Amino acid sequence: MRVLDPLLFLTGHRGAIERIAATRHAWIIGAILVLSAGVARNYDHLDLLREPEWFIGPFVASMVSIFFIFGCIAEPLKLKDTGKRWPQLGSFLTFAWMTAPCAWLYGIPVESMTDLVTATKWNIAFLAIVSLWRVALMTRTVAVLTGVRHLRAFVLILAPAAFESMVGSTWKGMSLVQIMGGVRLPPHTQLLRDASEFIATVSGWLFLAMIVLCWIVQGRATLPLSRTHTSSPWGSSVLAAIALSAWIIASAPVQPAVQNRHQLQGLIDDGRYAEAVSFASSKKRSDFTNDHELPAGRRGRHALDLLKATSPSTPSWLRDEWSSSALESLKAYPSFSKEMLADLDRDHPDIAIGLRTYARELRSQNHLDSEEQWWLDRYEDLTDTKPPKAPKPSRQ
Repeated sequence: MRVLDPLLFLTGHRGAIERIAATRHAWIIGAILVLSAGVARNYDHLDLLREPEWFIGPFVASMVSIFFIFGCIAEPLKLKDTGKRWPQLGSFLTFAWMTAPCAWLYGIPVESMTDLVTATKWNIAFLAIVSLWRVALMTRTVAVLTGVRHLRAFVLILAPAAFESMVGSTWKGMSLVQIMGGVRLPPHTQLLRDASEFIATVSGWLFLAMIVLCWIVQGRATLPLSRTHTSSPWGSSVLAAIALSAWIIASAPVQPAVQNRHQLQGLIDDGRYAEAVSFASSKKRSDFTNDHELPAGRRGRHALDLLKATSPSTPSWLRDEWSSSALESLKAYPSFSKEMLADLDRDHPDIAIGLRTYARELRSQNHLDSEEQWWLDRYEDLTDTKPPKAPKPSRQ
């Protein structure tokens, strides 16, 4: 196995695929690359020292997905007739892990480069690119190693992959609805829900189409996915280790800000608002992750509690952040009462003005969805600002 074979594999290079398949313990390289992708995906929102999700999650998710896909292709390709099942499964797992560098795209810090909605669009685009890239690589791998046509390998790989995408996107969309149920979704969350619904629909149709094509496009393996081991992976292991080290080094400047954010989030979740204010006041805005908002509890519901715990010495940037979070929370979910609105007029006039402005914006629109209409009706009832109904024209 050559040093650059993991990189050549990402282009579908036949020689790299064959050499990796003939390399003993090539899975070690794949595992290191999975770790590097875990860092790239999570370095800006997980504490890498205290939250193990960044390396446990990718391995668990990938193994479930890989076992499922392998089980779906093994019988149609008649892999049992070409060799033992377990070595072929190991080879398939190794190559799936070798696709991990595709996920390095997620490490591009788009959140710090643009607004949250645009960043969400970029991340959805990255997801599409990575998914298609991985399907293409696994299709190429199966075709090269087993001797089947690329179209046959493609439909067999894409069918279970589309099924997984359909289930995952449906679950994602349902979880967003459950988490934000009865609430007007923020623009970036609404975008995620719409994308999840779109992906679930497209994946469902793709799954059905691939099932049909699996019966039309025939072919069985003439060679096993595994090969006799003739080389060592140590040179490429060094390259993979360098990639992992590079991502760890790149994450180092961001991690203190992530840790500060998590500490602040923990204080808020525990209801220790005064301590949260004191902790945040001792920092600068740049000491927290630049993900467009500070923690303020679920959906910003604790922002008002945090504002109550502030004092005249609290930095203005901190009050502004939580005032914005409180306003967005109240615009998304009308959990206010007449007394709360009166308190806002007295203590937080900027939030009260924001709510009045939002009500005027809704009132000026010709068509409102159910959540917006519900919000406007409640606000107008509590503030006695509901416009009188136009009198019905009298009949002559």
